[in-house]
Amino acid sequence: MLRSTRSLLAGSSRVITSQRAPTSSFPKLQFRPLITATTSNSLFPRPAAIPPIQKARYATKTPSGLQYGRDPEEEEKVAQQKLEANPEVVTTESSVRHFYEPDSQGGQKPIQHGIKDDLETVKDTFSLSSVPKEPYLLGLAGTLPYLATSLTTVYLSWDLNTEWPSASNFVNNILISHDTARQLLSVIEPIQLGYGAIIISFLGAVHWGLEYAEKAPNPARTRFRYGLGVLAPMVAWPTLLMPMDFALTTQFGAFVLLYFADSRATVRAWAPSWYGVYRFVLTAIVGAAIFISLIGRMKVGDAKPRLSGLGEKVHARHGEEDYTGKWEELENKEKEKRQKEKEAAEERRKKEEEKNKKEEEKNAKENAEKQSREKDESPSEKDGDD
Repeated sequence: MLRSTRSLLAGSSRVITSQRAPTSSFPKLQFRPLITATTSNSLFPRPAAIPPIQKARYATKTPSGLQYGRDPEEEEKVAQQKLEANPEVVTTESSVRHFYEPDSQGGQKPIQHGIKDDLETVKDTFSLSSVPKEPYLLGLAGTLPYLATSLTTVYLSWDLNTEWPSASNFVNNILISHDTARQLLSVIEPIQLGYGAIIISFLGAVHWGLEYAEKAPNPARTRFRYGLGVLAPMVAWPTLLMPMDFALTTQFGAFVLLYFADSRATVRAWAPSWYGVYRFVLTAIVGAAIFISLIGRMKVGDAKPRLSGLGEKVHARHGEEDYTGKWEELENKEKEKRQKEKEAAEERRKKEEEKNKKEEEKNAKENAEKQSREKDESPSEKDGDD
């Protein structure tokens, strides 16, 4: 009685231990029954084998081997192979690393090799070879409205900054009137902003769909996905009330932040392994389109630099402030001021000279009168003495 009870308790403890121990997340593993057979004197029926719970833990990046199928037959063949002894190769220095080891690659690679590797990396990234066909095609199709509205903005801006009709028949054929261009631009801008707000909201809603498909609960993952799904439309839709330049800049920042959030979700295995690269390529295309739209918006108006006419851009101002003319005007004012000061000083000098001359004449006249009086008085005094 006691012996059968002891074996049952030992089997139960092994079941609990196996449930708590972390197991590998490789699929198609063969599990052995975790309960050993008890004696015929056991009082309790034999419990069924409890398979361990698979749990994937990723530290940096999602390993591709865990999400794609393996060949168990090939692994079994490799496991059955026996190691062959080769004592001729083993020496006293075979397991010793030297302090200085020569370069096994035959020297440093040239610079062209590194540039080639970088170009291959960029090519592999934008090829999206690991992305399934359906999201690949739909994602690229979703960037077409952004590219179309951005190129249209640049064209209309160029049209508004070009004189129409012009002397060139070719230019007149590809341009439209300024009134039509302004009307089309006022229609294109809300379309681009509205489409951007829809896409940003959709990128947040993707995580809600991923969370609904989950079966195992994870509070951190749930908070992340629901929070991102709510935060995306809260940032996107107020941009429709902003000025065009601020709205485009805000949407660009929202796309970049969503990309970083999606890349972190991919690293934590909360999204497919190809989702990070997929979102990087699409964000790069959308960011380039927004940047083109901002450049086009900066060129709209008479006071903005024109998109065509290099000679005119070099020699003409088109409403810009002419700082050279301002400096010339200030210099002329300074010259006039100094000329007036010089003329005033000359007048003061002349007045001083006239005043001094008059005083000299007056003094000379007084001296002459005094001398004449003295001459007149001298004969009368002589007559009195006589």
